[in-house]
Amino acid sequence: MSRTRSDTIALLLFALAVLEALYLIGAVRFVGLFPAVGADFRALYAAARIAREDGFAFVFDLERPVPVQQALCRVAGPEAPCVLIPMVFLPVFLLPILPLTFLGPVPAFALWSAMNVFGTLALLRPWLSDLPAPLRNRYLAMALVAFPTFANLLWGQSNLWLMLCVSLFLREWEQERSFWAGLWAGGLLLKPQTMVLLVPALALARQWRVLAGLGAGVAILVTASFLLAGPAGMATWARILMGFSPPIPNLVPGVVGAETMMNWRSLGLLLAKMIPPVLAWALAGGGMALTTGVALWAAWANFRGPADRERFTLGVLAATCAATWHAHSHTAMVLLPPLLSMEARKALPAHALALWSLLPAWVPFVNIALLAIHLIPSIAGLDALVAGKILFGFHLYFTAWAALQTGHQDAP
Repeated sequence: MSRTRSDTIALLLFALAVLEALYLIGAVRFVGLFPAVGADFRALYAAARIAREDGFAFVFDLERPVPVQQALCRVAGPEAPCVLIPMVFLPVFLLPILPLTFLGPVPAFALWSAMNVFGTLALLRPWLSDLPAPLRNRYLAMALVAFPTFANLLWGQSNLWLMLCVSLFLREWEQERSFWAGLWAGGLLLKPQTMVLLVPALALARQWRVLAGLGAGVAILVTASFLLAGPAGMATWARILMGFSPPIPNLVPGVVGAETMMNWRSLGLLLAKMIPPVLAWALAGGGMALTTGVALWAAWANFRGPADRERFTLGVLAATCAATWHAHSHTAMVLLPPLLSMEARKALPAHALALWSLLPAWVPFVNIALLAIHLIPSIAGLDALVAGKILFGFHLYFTAWAALQTGHQDAP
């Protein structure tokens, strides 16, 4: 990389880091902590507090968290708006949150945010250990300012756990500990939609020991959840997961914001406002099917053993982000371990990591600039929508690229 290009990227990364920090501070100052910033952490913190005080069986009672979350929203002010965000994770995933409930909500969120920043660095640094320090630091900076990481921090999301599971899955798999690799992959059950292509892809790649470990991991987590919440609590969890509808109407549009996702579903929703809905959903459904088919075909045709494991993981998870029903931009953090590892070995297409990191990350600030000079109207969620569609395009590209590598070997 030329000195001029390196300096330009360093300047862009520094500018982004400053702008993202200012954005977070401004969002807390003008919108408020917990109504918007840290809203997903609010749901986790409230659920963990209910679990500690009343028991895990009450976590999924949609009436129980309402006053708890409203009290948290009032941190931003007595009249702060507060839309209920239901707890949708298995009860076992609340266990790491329980110690935070012994802190007040503000210090708990500050600690949670620090864990997300430093945990990301700690997880990704080993994948770059063979690189010289300046290059390693540049790639780590790209990971930290990337839009998925920024969105994870903004909303107080829990994707660090998913990234941990993907990182250890790859590490164990590369070291030929296939069962343990699968055991860690079972942790993706935090967001089951991240597993919908991984399981059939592993089967097509004939990775039976990995699948055995994954099945064991899922069984352990589900059993622990049943022991914590009981059959009634788990039944309530299943009903919430099936639709977010009863007993609170209009919860999906208010909380999920599906149009801003990075998947075919979001494209179908947007197209349905411009063309006949039947045609829009036919196109979106066809896209889901094609993306899924390409990823699974690649898993069957391209897998050649150790040299292909990171490419396999990148292709399958990128396709998952594009094809699954629920995929907000912050979930794309799962791609960071294979992306950085392959970038370190020069096994990615040129500039792919830099573009994936930088292009969506600049969207919120371009949006602010265009608003300031009155070139676009103020549209809630526009930056998330545009960034999500850019990521969607990248993930389709990674899916296709991984599928076209038949017979190719990564650079050593």
